[in-house]
Amino acid sequence: MYLLLAITSFLKTFNPYFRKHILLTLESYEFLFLNTFLIFIFVFLYFSYKCVFHDSFLDKFKDKIYNLNSTQYIFLLLIPCITIISSLVIINLDKYFNTPLINSLMAKSFAGILLIIVGIFIFKEKYNIKQLLGIFLTIFGIFLLNCKD
Repeated sequence: MYLLLAITSFLKTFNPYFRKHILLTLESYEFLFLNTFLIFIFVFLYFSYKCVFHDSFLDKFKDKIYNLNSTQYIFLLLIPCITIISSLVIINLDKYFNTPLINSLMAKSFAGILLIIVGIFIFKEKYNIKQLLGIFLTIFGIFLLNCKD
């Protein structure tokens, strides 16, 4: 399973460069629409496959949807909103500002730092000195990436 994760991660590293190349022709919102439409097609095909070849899939799926509570429904609506907003931000950064590499590194670094902050303050996680040093180096690395001179 880790091999599959490694291959998938490797392939995803090319996405910023593919996106940058496509954005030479398309505007960011056009790319978002086209990309989302293609994702919809693939998800619909997978959904159709599950419905046709797995008899009880649709019934179990409906039951699970009905069992969601109101907080889960709110989160279910928030996730696509956050995804669309973050996609637009990244697409615009790739098209008009830094290189895709720097944008990708910054997005991953910010996500990691925010995850650590949430872990410390909400989930009361404890970190050792090596982990704190790594956090500091990440923040310092982001600072260096943004220095123009």
